[in-house]
Amino acid sequence: MKILFVSHSAVLKEHQQKLVILAGKYGHEIWLCMPPHWPEGGVDKEAYTGNEKLHYVIGRVFYWKKIVHFYLNIGEIVKKVNPDIIHIEEEPFDFACFQFVSEAKKRGKKSLFFTWENLRRGHNPVYTYFNNHCLLNADAAIAGNREAGEILLEKNFKKPVQVIPQYGINPEDFKAKKSRRNTGVFNAAFMGRLIAEKGLAHLVSACAILPNITLHLAGTGNMENVLHGMVKHFKLEDRVKFYGHVERQAVPDFLANMDCLVLPSITTGGWKEQFGRVIIEAFAAGVPVIGSDSGEIPNVVGKAGLIFKESNTQDLAGQIKKLSEDKALYKDLQAKGLERVRQNYTNEIIAEKINNVYKSLLG
Repeated sequence: MKILFVSHSAVLKEHQQKLVILAGKYGHEIWLCMPPHWPEGGVDKEAYTGNEKLHYVIGRVFYWKKIVHFYLNIGEIVKKVNPDIIHIEEEPFDFACFQFVSEAKKRGKKSLFFTWENLRRGHNPVYTYFNNHCLLNADAAIAGNREAGEILLEKNFKKPVQVIPQYGINPEDFKAKKSRRNTGVFNAAFMGRLIAEKGLAHLVSACAILPNITLHLAGTGNMENVLHGMVKHFKLEDRVKFYGHVERQAVPDFLANMDCLVLPSITTGGWKEQFGRVIIEAFAAGVPVIGSDSGEIPNVVGKAGLIFKESNTQDLAGQIKKLSEDKALYKDLQAKGLERVRQNYTNEIIAEKINNVYKSLLG
């Protein structure tokens, strides 16, 4: 099959791995359409075009505050590729998704979109129009989490919906830890955006309760100054370390030096955790995970980690203390995490599921 795959986040080489598998293992001719650059992880990245198994189309894209983007040459792109399926890895309320679903309908091509949307909320009239159009005219959808799939059904989307994470990992990229290092200090890590929604105030407060914990914060965001202030207030300067942005290629080495990964996200009126990719990266590195019960986190963690009540600092501190003191629990969660990522979250598994969606569309 010839697939036109549209995705702004595929500017990263690591986000193209499932496409390489779809091309190499399943024989699809993959044309990747993306903007010339996009802010991923808070850092603006130029589009990677070095995978020989893929064909690249860099669109002429209009950006508005990195919130709205659309393609100025969409007709030219679709005419050039002439695909069997247009796979749009954009939300159905986005202008870009509306463009490509409309173009597919006009040219008699199959189309499907991707959605993370796990909040039951309204949109402005323009987004509502785009969303309704895509739900009416697309031929299938992929939901990145369970609740996103449920919301599509609630919105009366009558086409097939599969729940498939947007991206997986390659296990060989990670060096699994065999056991926790016996240094007397338990190294807890967070990776992601340093913003209020990630619950980092509770994580720093939990660290203040636990004297043998060193906290490692990797990422950037508008809460960084607040966190530095909290560290100073609690006199934790020697036990909280800030790393700034960690490049994707450096993630395995960063995690290999940690004893656990904490994702303390909290739900707000406009956001809740949609997946938590760092969870599966930690699993692959053999690092146990402690996560809040926000959004999709409990579903991703399953029985392979510990869950605490979001915004509950005492509960979070208790889970960290339990994991740091119980060696049998630690080893058990290491093994379960490795098995969970191998069974559910590799790029091979995700590519296989997407291939099945393609076959069902043209079967």
